Amino acid sequence: MDADNLKKALRFYFITDDNAPELTPREQVEIAIQAGATIIQYRNKSFALEAFEEVVAIRDLCRKNNLPCIINDNILLAKAVMADGVHLGQEDENPVIARNILGSEALIGISVHSLAELNETDLSHCNYIGTGPVFPTTTKADTQQVRGLSNLAAVANKSPLPVVAIGGIDSATAKFCFEHGACGVAVISSITRAKNPFEEARKLGEACGCLPP
Repeated sequence: MDADNLKKALRFYFITDDNAPELTPREQVEIAIQAGATIIQYRNKSFALEAFEEVVAIRDLCRKNNLPCIINDNILLAKAVMADGVHLGQEDENPVIARNILGSEALIGISVHSLAELNETDLSHCNYIGTGPVFPTTTKADTQQVRGLSNLAAVANKSPLPVVAIGGIDSATAKFCFEHGACGVAVISSITRAKNPFEEARKLGEACGCLPP
């Protein structure tokens, strides 16, 4: 994927929520796609093989709509379902391993929380970075301290790769992330825990300038 198409793909980055009280991950993805999401990440920190068919179904939804399907952390799961790539945290496997297993065309993202981490991270096998939390969030139990918009701007200014902002972002705050250098915003609970998930997803699509398929 060339640089321009990658930036377009990262614009409205939806991440599934395996603990959402009302919606299954597949239902979440259906809503996000209907609202204009441009890339989907399957995230399940307690993944078990019983959920394998669910991942396949989500991958198929992405393919049907010509969207990249990314797997969080689990390189072998990404390989098994023939996903388009993987997103790794600082404590996960090395991107070199992901590249060797998934191949030259895979999209590999990595989380970078600060300028210090950016300077210490080998990005040679990565395609984009995710940075945050920009705003307070309760979605992730192991979340980092809030980094704010100034940190986002600093990382985006220094990064040689496209930057996706994450953490507490909703339809009202997405514009501030774009104004501070992000090429995309990643969202979870603003959609999955909303009173009206589709309405919030639709507003996010509008904020990102993304049209439904």
